[in-house]
Amino acid sequence: MGNRRFGVFTTLVLFSGSSIALAADYEPPATAVSKINSYRGYSELTDAASGMDIDKYAYNMTTWQIDNGGFYKAMAESYKNPYSGGEKSGWRSATGGDVGTIDNDATIQEMRLLAVRYKETTNSNYKSTFKTSFNKAVNFLLAMQRSTGGLPQVWPKRNDYSDHITLNDNAMVRAMVTMMDIANKTSPFDSDIIDDATRAKMSTALEKAIDYLLKAQIVNNGQPTVWCAQHDTANYQPRPARAYELESKSGSESAGVVWFLMNWPEQTEAIQKSIKGAIAWYKRTKVTGLYFNKKEGTFEQREGNVLWYRFYEVNSDEYFFCDRDGASTKTQDFTKISAERRTGYQWAGDYGTALLSTEKAYLTALEKMQGTYVEPPSPAAMCGSDTCKSFIDGANFTDINGVKEATNTGFTGEGYANVANEAGSYVTYDITAEKEGKYTLYISFANGGNSARGYTVSVGDKTLIENGSMESTGGWTTWKTQMVELELPAGHSELKFESLSKDGMANIDYIGWMDTALHAGKVDLNPIGIHNLRRAPASVPADRYYVDFGSRDNSAGVYLNRNARVFRVNGTSRGHSEQSEGAK
Repeated sequence: MGNRRFGVFTTLVLFSGSSIALAADYEPPATAVSKINSYRGYSELTDAASGMDIDKYAYNMTTWQIDNGGFYKAMAESYKNPYSGGEKSGWRSATGGDVGTIDNDATIQEMRLLAVRYKETTNSNYKSTFKTSFNKAVNFLLAMQRSTGGLPQVWPKRNDYSDHITLNDNAMVRAMVTMMDIANKTSPFDSDIIDDATRAKMSTALEKAIDYLLKAQIVNNGQPTVWCAQHDTANYQPRPARAYELESKSGSESAGVVWFLMNWPEQTEAIQKSIKGAIAWYKRTKVTGLYFNKKEGTFEQREGNVLWYRFYEVNSDEYFFCDRDGASTKTQDFTKISAERRTGYQWAGDYGTALLSTEKAYLTALEKMQGTYVEPPSPAAMCGSDTCKSFIDGANFTDINGVKEATNTGFTGEGYANVANEAGSYVTYDITAEKEGKYTLYISFANGGNSARGYTVSVGDKTLIENGSMESTGGWTTWKTQMVELELPAGHSELKFESLSKDGMANIDYIGWMDTALHAGKVDLNPIGIHNLRRAPASVPADRYYVDFGSRDNSAGVYLNRNARVFRVNGTSRGHSEQSEGAK
């Protein structure tokens, strides 16, 4: 496997009007990219550093680095001051020394902050220190990796469950994202903070890690399923952790593995089989109408809710719970678990909905890569159960704080509007009403976030919708339609949609309507034309005909001036349509 960068595919247009994609580099679904991006954060550190010089904070952080190059977890507050003695880690190695870890994003987030500050600092002493510390952390990752490719939770060994290959809390996957970014020179690792020879080592280590994941995937009846939270270093088998974390198939941690594999640019047959097998497992084990209330320690009936359990039997899809006394307490009866454990652990959650909603986009990406993809016809713009009489394509905006996109499939027309991920981001559209009044509009949108996104709609200084909300659709390729009523003035208006949420708005596909008195764009409701002439009241004494041979802007033809208005009676128009009648 090689670390190939994402490419661009081309299309071949057929005479029938459809098109097929020529073979191209693989481009992962947008939702998969977004999920992996969530593993690139280091805000725990920058939040702790708020109010102090960030370079000083990062320098202090380097003094806490363990001799083997790793860092311990939950140290953000400690980095406000330099190390002054004592133990640097709360856990001890088998020989009594400090241990570095990748648990809870430790070491990984420190590496990212070091790379950022190396690029931005103007202090040469800090710069040198940051580079040295970063390379020690790189060597820590390379040293802790087992010969089979997996990454344990800690290094050196503690002689307990933390020595197993650790997917728990996405520890290994987070590390692999950073390893991939280093190998590919993805920002902030696109500087000379690391030499090419070490980058090559990181690339090799990453390929070994992927090979480990493929071999560790649990197979039932010849079919790949998902993973355990911990696996054996040598034989890849599921392994337990704490007493209530038995060998199992994990509904939680497995999702992160699939997201990473879905982002890998070289989609081999083995990787495709792995991803498809995991998605099939999530389909089989999906539970609807049930919600886990961790605060109360109860499972509750809730219409529309979806969940997966945290633990399933290794050799079947039977879920189970377990208490602190270990395997002897394994049960499917949640009430038999102690109250402390019922409220003290995340026994279930919505781990697979996003994966299931991304399946179609993933299969499409594979078809494009293989050159077998046939572009489907664009879906009709729907206003309720009817096809809209007219609509504005979301990509045909007047202005935007964001971008036009056509990445997420299922949209109508040319694309959709994707505003910036911040409160106050906006997109505007031109619309023209023949008369003042209330109009019903249908907004098609996709919101792949976990919660609703608020918005306002205004025309000039007048707010038409003060607290609009676009619900989560479960994926960026899942589109829903929302009906709204707007009081519009006669003539042209510029509709402004503005986000109230810090994550921006949902992506807007189209705005449609059924009322024929409403028109897309900025429309002249009084064009020169024979149809408007017929509507104009007669005023014979004031009528005046004349012929224009093209010397005016109105083009060659016969014209009538009636009551200070000009109408073209016949001829060939340059700028106005004889049939426009208000651009119907």
